[in-house]
Amino acid sequence: MSGRKTGIYIPSELERELEALLEKRGGGSISQVVQEALRSYLSELRIREKCVVVGSITVLYNHDVEGVDSALTDLQHDYMDIILFANHVHLDRENCLLTVVVRGLSERVEELTSKLTSIRGVRVVKPTLICTS
Repeated sequence: MSGRKTGIYIPSELERELEALLEKRGGGSISQVVQEALRSYLSELRIREKCVVVGSITVLYNHDVEGVDSALTDLQHDYMDIILFANHVHLDRENCLLTVVVRGLSERVEELTSKLTSIRGVRVVKPTLICTS
């Protein structure tokens, strides 16, 4: 792999935290972590542009809220063109976790994410997406 060596400033507190994490993970280098972080950051920036994304949207919701289950199901039917798979898990008597695997244009996935967030009873919506184009 070709590349260019460059220097960056890392505050000592951040460096200590990073070194502890690397030791806990069983090795690696700060350079590898920086490269991984940059790839992730650039992928996030590309998602804001037009691209095809793949990934998951994790939804934590209170299933005791009237209509939340049917609203989530109806919304999934509206986005069948980008939803590859959905999985529903009961966490406890009140909370459920919905994981939706998606592939499609970033604008369409962002639209789905936004609509999920607006459903009454939904507590957290966390997309994890990678730009593939």
